[in-house]
Amino acid sequence: MEAPNHLLDKLPILSDEVVREPCDYIRALPSKKTLDILIDGLNVWYNVPSPQVDAIKSICETIHRTSLVIDDIQDGSDLRRGKPAAHMVFGTPQSINSATYHVVKSFEEACKLSFSAVQIVIEGLGNIQIGQGHDLHWTFHGEVPSEEDYIRMIDGKTGGFFPIAARLMRDQATRNKELDVEDFLLILGRFYQIRDDYMNLASQDYNKAKGHLSDLDEGKYSMILIHALKNTTEGTKLKSLLALRSRQGGLSPGQKDTILQILEKTGSMKYVLNAMKELQKEMKSRLGSIEDKVGEKNYILQAIMAKLQVEDSDK
Repeated sequence: MEAPNHLLDKLPILSDEVVREPCDYIRALPSKKTLDILIDGLNVWYNVPSPQVDAIKSICETIHRTSLVIDDIQDGSDLRRGKPAAHMVFGTPQSINSATYHVVKSFEEACKLSFSAVQIVIEGLGNIQIGQGHDLHWTFHGEVPSEEDYIRMIDGKTGGFFPIAARLMRDQATRNKELDVEDFLLILGRFYQIRDDYMNLASQDYNKAKGHLSDLDEGKYSMILIHALKNTTEGTKLKSLLALRSRQGGLSPGQKDTILQILEKTGSMKYVLNAMKELQKEMKSRLGSIEDKVGEKNYILQAIMAKLQVEDSDK
């Protein structure tokens, strides 16, 4: 009996459509497109040709998208932008596989730009994973980081996306190639993450998108919690509530309300709000210095900062 022909034939590889689905699902959700707008702002100075700009946007968006898929799995988040997270639709194994595949595709895109672009992506991804690793370690072990270590984690994790974009743009620049904007982006990245943590507790719209006080359920340490846990009178109570979160797998609405009351008593929300205001001043100063050096205003980056600006909630 002869073997079927297809066992001997050279067959085309399978379509990657099914592999792409989880990450493509996240891509289709409403997004602020902050990285795309940031890249457009940087291009005011770097004047990168359109094909390369499109490739850089694709690389950065792909890396960001894969990180969202993996983050939601690692954090146990059921929602992303008000919709079910990818792993809640496609399952955890397929979502992990999709994210891994898209990381490979980001390297393919970088190869089309330059060898130095590949090195930039490798270094950037490594820094992001180190930052994420520390964040997960602190959460798993219930280990409260110092405020300094928390900032260093931001620089590697959330803040890691901005340097990748800036370095790729500078790598492909046709003017101002020696212009280094990473000090400005370092402060922007810190502000962006601290603001995200703050808004999770203070914004009703944010809670609708991610779930009611979801960061408290995930057990992550934010700058707000780190400050409150230092308080000698309220810190012990807060630590007990966070320990119960681990045992229960989450916090009840009443427990979350108690945590919010503690954060008000310790002045932690006000402390972080003031910190964000200082970061806003520093961002404005550093952007102004770059604009003076180049001799050109950057209204796109100014608009990003204006949109992210925070004010006192009691004003």
